[in-house]
Amino acid sequence: MGALSPQARLVVIFASLGHFLHHVLTGLFLTLAIVLERVWEKPYAEIIALWTLGAAMIGLGAPLAGWLADRFSQARMMAVFFLGLGASAMGAGLVADASGMAMALAALGIFGAIYHPVGMAWVSMTAPADRRGRIMGVLGIAGSIGVALAAVIAGGLTELGGWRLAMILPGAVTVLAGLLLMATIFLGKIDIGAAPGGAKVGDKAGGASEMRAPFAVLAVLTVTFTLGAIAYAAYTTALPKWLSDSLALDASEAGSLGLVVGAIMLSGSIGQVVGGRLADRLPFKWLYVGTFVLKLLPFAVAAVFDGPAMLLVAMLIGLTFDMTAPVENLLLARYSSGRRRGLAFGLKFAIGFAAAPLGINLVSYAYGEGASGAAFLFSILTLLAATMVLAALLLPAERDKPSGRAAGAVAG
Repeated sequence: MGALSPQARLVVIFASLGHFLHHVLTGLFLTLAIVLERVWEKPYAEIIALWTLGAAMIGLGAPLAGWLADRFSQARMMAVFFLGLGASAMGAGLVADASGMAMALAALGIFGAIYHPVGMAWVSMTAPADRRGRIMGVLGIAGSIGVALAAVIAGGLTELGGWRLAMILPGAVTVLAGLLLMATIFLGKIDIGAAPGGAKVGDKAGGASEMRAPFAVLAVLTVTFTLGAIAYAAYTTALPKWLSDSLALDASEAGSLGLVVGAIMLSGSIGQVVGGRLADRLPFKWLYVGTFVLKLLPFAVAAVFDGPAMLLVAMLIGLTFDMTAPVENLLLARYSSGRRRGLAFGLKFAIGFAAAPLGINLVSYAYGEGASGAAFLFSILTLLAATMVLAALLLPAERDKPSGRAAGAVAG
């Protein structure tokens, strides 16, 4: 980050911290539900259902959050994100019963909806063009670490001081981050940009340029976003079952299976950095197409073969999913107006939220009566990847990107 301006460096720090805390705080309850099952003497199904509205709001609230950021600046909305998310978590740690928890978790979902449309747009508007890809990769890594550590933090703090501490302490840290961001804005270290509805300062200082996207481009990106969300939801849902069968693990080895799945998910996050760095050097279109080709091949292998070797195939699939993420975000930034970029990211996240249940149902069908399990599932995912390749080929051609600082001239 040595070549970044002081403002860009601060934006990357707060955006990365926000991505980490988003995934930690929205993941805490998934572990704490097991504890509350015993503490409140209620069935697990009833406890975990308390997160339903909050989880829904993370997706449903994303377009509105992005639109508000376009109106009132990403920096201000990120401060609201930190303060609201942290306060909601602290509130969840102070409730007396299940109804209070449901309300606190709903608030957690509402404020959690802010991060992805606002944080991603904030960075794309501020980061220098020749480093934007690797910075998107850093953001992805921060989120992946948050996903991986959420259960660890929840379990560790519960052991240390009970389930309430596991919600209150991370919430307090998040509120503190919000106060620090507010102070940074107040001191002028981060420019909140032009007047509401106008171009943000990042566009003037090497941020992503505005391009009017024809309908065909928007249609292509909608197809790839939707199919990618279905494929990702199906893969992550089936991963424990697929690996359990491939490695011949039984129910008594659930702990070992959890470690294997967690390690694969975390190792795949390296793809965020790889994809981001390649995006700084290669045309977005061909790199985007390439990431789908790289998915297609291991999907096809998993549809035909089985056994311990699938562990390596799973790592490759996870790597390719994470490689796609920074390229996809940069493509969206390229073809969305700076005045509507937050809304564009919000709609993308909402598409992913709406499409994910289709992936989950696909897994249910693949492992249902009469289907062939992993062979059927990965055959369908191979077809989805092939469709994404064909769709991405329809994107407009770009000039080749020169390496180094000169890339700024054409990367946005």
